[in-house]
Amino acid sequence: MVKRISIVLLLCSMTFVATSAQPNVRGFQFIKPVSFDRAVQVLVSGKLRDYYVLEQGTRIDVTVQGPSTLRILSRAVLASPSDSIEYTYLVLRKGSRKAIAVVHDSRATANAALASVPPTPVSASRTRLIDVPRGENTYTIYLPGNTDVRLLLRLALDVNAFTQGTSVVAIAPDEPAGQVDLVTREEIATYYRVAGEEMAVLTLVGPATLKVLSRIEFDQTMSGRQKWKAQVVEDGQIKGTYSLSARKSEITAYRESSFFVPSRAETFYVEVPRGEHRYEFRLPENHRSVLFRFLLPRSQLERQ
Repeated sequence: MVKRISIVLLLCSMTFVATSAQPNVRGFQFIKPVSFDRAVQVLVSGKLRDYYVLEQGTRIDVTVQGPSTLRILSRAVLASPSDSIEYTYLVLRKGSRKAIAVVHDSRATANAALASVPPTPVSASRTRLIDVPRGENTYTIYLPGNTDVRLLLRLALDVNAFTQGTSVVAIAPDEPAGQVDLVTREEIATYYRVAGEEMAVLTLVGPATLKVLSRIEFDQTMSGRQKWKAQVVEDGQIKGTYSLSARKSEITAYRESSFFVPSRAETFYVEVPRGEHRYEFRLPENHRSVLFRFLLPRSQLERQ
């Protein structure tokens, strides 16, 4: 069954005043941590980029203003250009009791190397997005105690003015079928299930930025980290396919009794160009069921 979501947004151009001197890249602006052990340069496709070293016994502190999104790009230093690696780092927001465990797997890349003599191989870049709540927030990034990996991190702040300081609004489908309520720390959020050949359809008028949360549903046969793909089709053409992975959520559960367990939420953004466009959210590997939640800034909805 096709779930159809129809929303028409008439959006004005938005501007954002950046606080860093570095240039914008894909809606993000690279920032310097307030505290770190040392910085190095990585040669990426012929261009030198600044990265910050994270290894056992060190930490990286960064202070950012929310609401926004912190983007953490990471690479591992490798012993051989043929190596592959799985690594974990922790992100703790000041005032929080529990750190976020970020797990990536990667392999050596020919497009980047640590700018040393001779060049040292590094893994392909991996990205994690952290939603930053309103106000000033400080995050500490560090390694768990049982690892000796050396990581290189680059940090960026969302500058696409997704919310401009306003609250976000969840978009509900026209048809209520497939609605799933999840509870996180006593807060209820509604998601919409896509399984098999089903799809969620939205009609949007841009320019706009749509925030999408996605969770895979764990059944009793699934454990560990699970991977899935979310495909976005724009006006009949594939706009992008997002490779996502997550473990079972330890803080989110179904409001009603269920045989499933939701994963942690993975986030991606869909940039909508000017004019009206039709978007389909599909599962190219349709043997799983996935929950989606679609968000837009309230200020954008008020401009209709």
